[in-house]
Amino acid sequence: MKVLFWFLFLFFSSTAILGQDSIQVQNLLDEAYGYENSDPEKALDIYKKSYELSLEIEYYLGAFKSLNYSGIVYSNLIAHDSALYYYNESLKYVELANYPKGKATTLINAGNVYNYIGDYDKVVENYLEAIQIAEKLHDSTYVAITYQNLASVYLSLEKNDRAKDCFYKALQFVPKDDLQSLGILYGDLGLSEIKTGSLSKALTYFTKADSLSKLTDSKTLNFYVKRNFGEYHILKESYDKAIIYLEQSLAINSELNNGYFKADNLIKLGEAYYGLVNYDKTNTYLKQALEIGRKNHLKEIQERTYYFLAKIAYEQSLYQEAYDYLNLQKIFQDSVLNETYLDQINFYEKRFETKQKEAEIREQKLQLEKQENTILKKENEKTLAFAIGGFLVVALISLGLLFKQRQRAKVNEILALETKQEVVKLEALIDGEENERNRLAQDLHDGINGDLAVIKYKISSIGQQDLSPKEKEDYGEALNMLDNAVEQVRRISHNLAPPSLYRFDLTEAIEQFCLKQNTLQKVKISFQHFGNRVNLKKENETAIYRIVQELINNIFKHAEASEAMVQINNHGDTLTLTVEDDGKGFDIADSANGIGLQNIQSRADFLKAELDIDSNDQGTTFQIAIDLNKINET
Repeated sequence: MKVLFWFLFLFFSSTAILGQDSIQVQNLLDEAYGYENSDPEKALDIYKKSYELSLEIEYYLGAFKSLNYSGIVYSNLIAHDSALYYYNESLKYVELANYPKGKATTLINAGNVYNYIGDYDKVVENYLEAIQIAEKLHDSTYVAITYQNLASVYLSLEKNDRAKDCFYKALQFVPKDDLQSLGILYGDLGLSEIKTGSLSKALTYFTKADSLSKLTDSKTLNFYVKRNFGEYHILKESYDKAIIYLEQSLAINSELNNGYFKADNLIKLGEAYYGLVNYDKTNTYLKQALEIGRKNHLKEIQERTYYFLAKIAYEQSLYQEAYDYLNLQKIFQDSVLNETYLDQINFYEKRFETKQKEAEIREQKLQLEKQENTILKKENEKTLAFAIGGFLVVALISLGLLFKQRQRAKVNEILALETKQEVVKLEALIDGEENERNRLAQDLHDGINGDLAVIKYKISSIGQQDLSPKEKEDYGEALNMLDNAVEQVRRISHNLAPPSLYRFDLTEAIEQFCLKQNTLQKVKISFQHFGNRVNLKKENETAIYRIVQELINNIFKHAEASEAMVQINNHGDTLTLTVEDDGKGFDIADSANGIGLQNIQSRADFLKAELDIDSNDQGTTFQIAIDLNKINET
């Protein structure tokens, strides 16, 4: 089954001040959207009016939306040629409207249509171009959905491992608060597990999707949940349960009005009744699906339908009819699984990866140029400051010589004022030293406790008998780690900033920390960085680094996790740090007074950041959102 996402635009996303005619276009778009499911023809008429008015007032964003939404309506009606026509027409206005997200959306929607009709080379070309645009825009939602749709193509081509890779890539990018997208993605992961015969894993993902569907009123997600449970129970040979779920999903789809989903649902109902040896109902559902497939040129639907019709004919000893159906099924199967499509996919994937690497190289060059410009600017500022300072010194000396007698009193006043300032500076220094001691105590807790915990783990593995060569090696490694811990205490006492922050930037320092822990711990830690490189004041970078240290150490000591992830997202004016694990979770209220959480909260307060904690029996997620404008004020 293909699970494809259609992008719908928010009508009120534009921040520009619209004229009266533009507002009228927006009102027409709103009105048409309300009729898309209940009266598609009326929706298309209204979109046509909004398009004509948009051209009349040269409102190109309105023209683009009118054409694109018309394409979505035709897609739902399975009028694929019309859908592609309107999508291509809408692209004529996307550049004029300066709306790159709109282009990505259109490419995804057109790719979905090509997917339904089995034109896979165009499917992949559209999806990968959409991913490129989404990467440039730093829009994780678009990246997630295009990877998810690409995975559906691989499922259709029986490339299940590639499909899983794409689904897991999508899972890295999908926003955690987008319950519909996350739920549908869990459903897709379940379908990919079914393809490889892992029914227990599939049920786990289907259950997660069902839990999310109860938190939102999304009919689309509810449809997928019911349909997926239906397929699961078919494979478990619980045909009566399967029919209940499939009839529920068919009823939901009557509101969604999606022809492909209807045909797919009818095939699954036929398959369930086939399991109950009710061939009359099986034939009824399959022939309804075949009619939809023939009418709308859906190759995959026809291939699957002919296959089951052949099985039924064979069961009823209608061997010639079964033979004819198998020949038809073979024709469509060869069309769907044509190796040329696989070659095209590989070609476009490699081309995309090459372009992505070129973009990364360009980005690195830009960063180097910016750093060089910054250094040059600072050097110029220093030169100017020295020149101004020298001028002021000469001027003051000249004035002192010229007005020595008259300014003696003033000099005394200045000396007194300087003395007072020195006193103030001394008081500030004392206060600063006291604050430094307090912060040092926290850093000692955060830094050395983690290493000592690892050392304790290593030493505890040594038995009471004579040491074996392997245990001697562990013992020596533990001593080396102890030396490192002592050295770390010495470094912290000299400077609060972690040593790795002197050699690397924050991103590389955290990545090095994660790599080091992977060599010492059983928990697998993955590190991800998206967006711009992080360049903050050292005290701010130190605080972020210490937060990661504390959280990872807590995972080792308490979470009983097998995997953990550290992720940095730096887009625009916001830097988001996410640390999550798949451990047993903890009670946030009971742990609020612990020194670990207090240290994390104090550092978040220092960074003027928002701390969000989500913990349950499936794992724990810490998310810290830092407003870069706020921390740059100080």
